[in-house]
Amino acid sequence: MSLVGNLEELGLGEILQIVSLSRKTGVLSLSSRGRDGSVFFRQGQVVRAASSCYQHSLGEVLIQKGAIDSAVLRKSLALQQENGFSELLGVILVKNFCISQDIIDEVVREQIEKVVFSLFAWGEGTFKFEVQSSIETVDGTKMDPLQFMLDQGLNPQFLAMEGTRIQDEKRQATEAESAGGDRSDDAADLAFDLADGSKPSATHHQTAQQPVVIVDDDGPTLRGIADGLTENGFVVHAMTRSEDTLVKVDSLRRGGERPAVLIDMIMPKMDGSGVLGGVELLELLHNNFKELQLIVMTDYRHTEAEKKIRELGALFVIKPRRVEINTPMIMDSFLTRITYVISHPSKSETAVEWQ
Repeated sequence: MSLVGNLEELGLGEILQIVSLSRKTGVLSLSSRGRDGSVFFRQGQVVRAASSCYQHSLGEVLIQKGAIDSAVLRKSLALQQENGFSELLGVILVKNFCISQDIIDEVVREQIEKVVFSLFAWGEGTFKFEVQSSIETVDGTKMDPLQFMLDQGLNPQFLAMEGTRIQDEKRQATEAESAGGDRSDDAADLAFDLADGSKPSATHHQTAQQPVVIVDDDGPTLRGIADGLTENGFVVHAMTRSEDTLVKVDSLRRGGERPAVLIDMIMPKMDGSGVLGGVELLELLHNNFKELQLIVMTDYRHTEAEKKIRELGALFVIKPRRVEINTPMIMDSFLTRITYVISHPSKSETAVEWQ
């Protein structure tokens, strides 16, 4: 999986959630107005963060908190250099100077959070997430010996929600202070809203109607199916990309809803390669939301993909071809079958092909 794009189109909160759900190991690189930032993931958890705008080191923060003095820091750095930077500074402090591991973890956690939260203000720029086989915890990646890494990692979904909340509060304060005046570039950077329904008020608009999330990269097909299911009484969330689908499903689940998810089998993967993006999305949803009803639809047969779909316990549905979308008889028949499958999940628990 590789993600590349603009922060204007996909915000940091959404990116964090996608990497979290995919449970990938790798590095997210951000660039905005001459600033550079990086977030390091191990199996979907954030273990390190760095920013050209945030230069505080672990040693400096420990001194500020009174956990160590400058003499201890100098000795620790000397030991680290003698050992060829084979150990993190925190490890050396715990092992050689009896500094509490809990204190080290607390400081590292705070520093990672501060760096990540600061990156939420970057409302424009580019991002790139590259998968790596592992994230080095020592200087194998030329890591600054004063920098910090957390072994256990932080939950990206927590960081996404908290980072968004902080930026919302800053934006509201800025707007209140400069009502009627010009906004600065930094204030403009805060114009970012995580479209995942995570704000408390969003949970008050739940409906008794069955929510359905549909993802299909073909616009006419997506509109035809979405409109038809809406007319049949479903609350439909129509998506064209896997990334947006993951964020929407996660948002609905955190809001207490259990949507059925209708996935087009033939569409690009999240890194832009291949044509079986629907199978990739199915696996991610299956691994993270096992209780949801997942239905894969296609107008093109693919034996290996269909085998994988059945192994994951999802339903397999033959959908109308694009040229048949405007044929009422064909669409009505398809929508009748889909409506029945979604409305009667207990009768459709095993993988079945619906022609």
